[in-house]
Amino acid sequence: MNRQEQRALRQIEKNLTIEDPGLAELLRTHGMSRWVRICRCAAWIAVSLALLGIVLGDAVLLVSTGLVASGAVLLGRYLR
Repeated sequence: MNRQEQRALRQIEKNLTIEDPGLAELLRTHGMSRWVRICRCAAWIAVSLALLGIVLGDAVLLVSTGLVASGAVLLGRYLR
């Protein structure tokens, strides 16, 4: 695609996201495999656990966060 077509496509995507966020999300994730969605979910869980571990100062929680994050990264690389 040339630049003008790419700009037009980005504008259509932006407008769709504003008008119907649910449909935009469905279209964005339609082609993703189940494992990619699982890796993304694991990454969000790892970020949440890391923040909780930092706030609470809990070393076990921080270590488990590192394990979840590294597992998500390794799985994501393996699936590519």
